[in-house]
Amino acid sequence: MSKITPLEQAAASIPDGATVAIGGLSMNSAPMALVRELVRQQKKDLTLVAIVAGMAVDWLVAGGCVRRVISGLVSFEGLGLAPSFRAAVQSGRVDIEEYSEHLLICRLQAQSYNLPFMPTRAGLGTDVLGLHAESGTVREEKDGPTGERYVACARLPIDVALVHAHEADDRGNTRVNPKLVWMDSEIVNAAARTVASVERVVDTTAFTAAPERTTYPRFMIDTVTVATSGAYPCSCFPEYSHDSGFFADYSRAARDPEEFLGFFRRRVVDPPSWEDFLAVNNVRVEGASA
Repeated sequence: MSKITPLEQAAASIPDGATVAIGGLSMNSAPMALVRELVRQQKKDLTLVAIVAGMAVDWLVAGGCVRRVISGLVSFEGLGLAPSFRAAVQSGRVDIEEYSEHLLICRLQAQSYNLPFMPTRAGLGTDVLGLHAESGTVREEKDGPTGERYVACARLPIDVALVHAHEADDRGNTRVNPKLVWMDSEIVNAAARTVASVERVVDTTAFTAAPERTTYPRFMIDTVTVATSGAYPCSCFPEYSHDSGFFADYSRAARDPEEFLGFFRRRVVDPPSWEDFLAVNNVRVEGASA
């Protein structure tokens, strides 16, 4: 049975109130086509888990989709701060649950391994544990036999993981080229189900000919949706880089709320399809007619 699903249907399968993990690393390989469709469908009260993220979180916050963000970092790296995210957190419209990258990964690993917590020495002697003293999601404990101190990182359940990759077959076998998965494997392993957007669909023989290059076997991927340039305006190395111009225009518009509203509608939300969105932003897709 084919797992290939239209983009709109893939996004529609994610309910309001879900805990959604966003793949990619900052400005790299984020599942932007899926994220845009969530905004267009006006999803509400989402909890986002994003180890290191940027534009994907900002779009969802700007679209009014987010209740809480669990993250190690949300920024545009050297191109500046993530403006909608920052404003929403500062105003209290969006709750923030902040960890170091490693502590957040340990929480995901505890979920993956079906353990009550994952131990680590990371975080000992830092203020980050105090941020979670009430919830106890990361807490200092002592090993009885040895007396050694460690940090216990409680499991973090994920309803849906969203990742972007280069190619998949109709069974769900998915591959990143080259085999560079950032930290996406952590959210895929922890999630109850995973939706992968891909640049293209290939025949299964591409996977059977080189099985060692399979990033996610079919049993790890529940839904595949095709979105050419589906990480734009982020990169999908080595096929295309991030669009610094889009990031600059976005950040410039965000200085004025009214201007940003128009920019966000015109450049992100209003185009009726992903292909129309790419056209509005002057993205030339290989193989498209002139």
